[in-house]
Amino acid sequence: MIKKFNCAVLIILLISFGINAVAHEGEPNMGFAWREGAIEIDIRKQGTKLGDLSAFIIRFTDSIAPYRMGDAGFTGIEFDQGGIFGYQAETHLMKWSSEQSQWLAEGFSEQIIISRLSDEKRISASEGKGIQGFIENLTNTSTFESHPIFKIQKPDGQAPEDGAYMVIITVLGVDATGENILYQPSQPFALVFHINAKGNFNGLALSEALDVPPALKLNNYNRMDALFNWAEENYSRYFPHAVKSRFIEGYYARCYNNGTCLGSLDGKIYTLGGELGGLSDHGAIETFYQAAGL
Repeated sequence: MIKKFNCAVLIILLISFGINAVAHEGEPNMGFAWREGAIEIDIRKQGTKLGDLSAFIIRFTDSIAPYRMGDAGFTGIEFDQGGIFGYQAETHLMKWSSEQSQWLAEGFSEQIIISRLSDEKRISASEGKGIQGFIENLTNTSTFESHPIFKIQKPDGQAPEDGAYMVIITVLGVDATGENILYQPSQPFALVFHINAKGNFNGLALSEALDVPPALKLNNYNRMDALFNWAEENYSRYFPHAVKSRFIEGYYARCYNNGTCLGSLDGKIYTLGGELGGLSDHGAIETFYQAAGL
C-alpha cells in the first residue's frame, strides 16, 4: 500500500514538474540560435510580424501585480564561444496611439524597467536608447533559459495606462571583458508590452497596433561591417588593417593601430584620432552606403 502510494505521489510530482518545466519557458519564449556566424531569432516560432520586424508580445496579465511579470523568457542554443549574452535597446520606448493610429515617440510618461539578477535597465520616451543589458553568462554552457523581470510604470510609481508599448532591441554576445564581440548583433526585433488591466485595450486594439510598423531607420550591423570593410580596402592610409567591430561608448566602431577610429552612431559616420584629428561628423551613413555600393 505504501509502495503504491509512493509510486502515485512520484507520478504526480513528475507530471507536475513536467507541466511547470514547460510553463517556466514562459510566453513568449524568445528563442535564439548561433548558426553559421549569425544569431537566428525566433527559433521557437512564438513571434508575430510587425512590418519587416519580428515582434514578441509580452502581456501583463497577473491580477495581483498587473504591471510586473517574469514569465516571458530568452532561450538559446548552440552558443559555443562562451562569453556574456545580452541585449541592446535600439530605440527609446514607444506608445501606440489609437487616436492617431501610430506609434508615438513622445508625449507619455510610462517607462519599462528590465531587471535580470543585479542588472536593471530603464527605457522611456527620453532615455534608454543604446543601453546594453545582461541576459546570461555562457561561460559554462552553450544553452540557456533566462527570465528577466519586466516592469512598466510611471516615474512616480503610478500605474500605466492600458495600451501597447514597444521597444526594439537586438541581442548579442561579448567576451568577459566586454570589449570584444563574440556573437554579432542579431537583426532587430520588437518587444511589445500589452496592458489591458482596466479593460480599455483588448486584443482587437492590439491587433490594430501590430498592423502599423513604426517609421524608423534601424541600425543594420552587418551592413555597417560591410561598409567598414570597404573603407579598409579603399582608404588603407587611414584604416590600414582589418579589425573587428565593437561598441565603444555607444558607437559601433573599429579602432586601428595608427590611432584612428571609425564608427557610426544614430545614422551618422564619425572618425576620431590619427591624421583625421578630433571627433568628426562626416554625415549620414546612407551617403557612404551609396558610395560603397551597399
